[in-house]
Amino acid sequence: MQPGKLFKTLYILTIMAFAVFFGLRYHLVIADTSSATGGADQAAIDQLNKQLEEQKKKVDDIVDKITEYNSHIKETRGQAVTLQNQMAIIDNQMAKTDLDIESKQEEVKQTQLEIQVVSLQIKQSEEEIAKNKKELSSFIRLLSRYDNKNIVSVMLSYNSFSDFFDQVKYSEEIQSDLQKSLNRVQELVAKLNSQQDDLNKKKKQLDDLVQKLEDAKASLSGQKGEKDLLITETKKSERKFQSLVTDLKKEQAAANAQIAAIEKKLRAELAKKGKGEKLNTLSNAVLSWPTISHRITCLFRDPTYPYRNLFEHSGLDIGIGKGTPVMAAEAGYVGTVGINTKWYGNYVMIIHSNNLSTLYAHFTSVSVKKDSYVSKGQIIGYSGNTGFSSGPHLHFEVRSNGVPVDPLNYIP
Repeated sequence: MQPGKLFKTLYILTIMAFAVFFGLRYHLVIADTSSATGGADQAAIDQLNKQLEEQKKKVDDIVDKITEYNSHIKETRGQAVTLQNQMAIIDNQMAKTDLDIESKQEEVKQTQLEIQVVSLQIKQSEEEIAKNKKELSSFIRLLSRYDNKNIVSVMLSYNSFSDFFDQVKYSEEIQSDLQKSLNRVQELVAKLNSQQDDLNKKKKQLDDLVQKLEDAKASLSGQKGEKDLLITETKKSERKFQSLVTDLKKEQAAANAQIAAIEKKLRAELAKKGKGEKLNTLSNAVLSWPTISHRITCLFRDPTYPYRNLFEHSGLDIGIGKGTPVMAAEAGYVGTVGINTKWYGNYVMIIHSNNLSTLYAHFTSVSVKKDSYVSKGQIIGYSGNTGFSSGPHLHFEVRSNGVPVDPLNYIP
């Protein structure tokens, strides 16, 4: 090594050696996380993790009970269609939904505990980062303070060259410790970012759980309404129940056949008019949600539909209050408007391009007329509880070539 470079190296190392005398050497090693604050935080985290384990066990126990009720419902569905069995299905569904609600409530508590754990971990990381940065700053200031000292004065401060080179050895270790401390800060920043991402995910998960909890409560309310409706319609008479089932099956079949026939006939008549007919000039139908609410209370062909052993559910039920505006999912031609029908109550059927049509049922009032055109998003009526309905909601169907299909395959 050239004399000049050696001299400069010795000078820098000597400055580092001074850091040893000022007691900074081991302060630059990885930040001590066993401080009073850090220890208290860790004890709190350990306690929260213990609570989390207990909470998870509660949720698991409830899930086991839900599975039992699902088994009861499935078993009852396989039995003869009687009033007693139908009431048993609804009662089991209500009990299962009660457990669903309890499960979601416990999951909410679990997620809140997880958020507390991550928040404390973030606090720990922030404290470690601050401590490491402070120590690095102190060391840099010290280097700056001794940077202007004459190298000869520094060397003469030692009793012998042996002492001087012992300190040079220490200074090399300080260099290594300094790099470790810098690396530690980088690791802590990366850890902090990861913890903050995890916290945001937990908060989003909590929001989703709260929404599911509200959905479950609405579902329970609907199931109670279904039981009340069944009691009202049958007056707990098996004979009246069987008569109701027969009438409803006929009504559903007749409504489906009538709507399909009307659509087919209208399409043929409108097609004959060519470009002079507005329907024939519409672009390909792209459906949107017919309501601001996207809360689904019953799916297309939903396996949990309380009357599934009587007939399949042919659309989506969207949970909304009575009098909520309902909009056309796409521009189209109002093919038919039904008023006070047994099955759909007050309803509207709109014909679109692509051989698609949409049907909106159980309105409290209708705002459009048959044989008129509507634009996408136009209010066509207001939700209600007419027809065979256990509570205010919108029954929304999508039909392809007159046959009901899953609306979720057509709306975003």
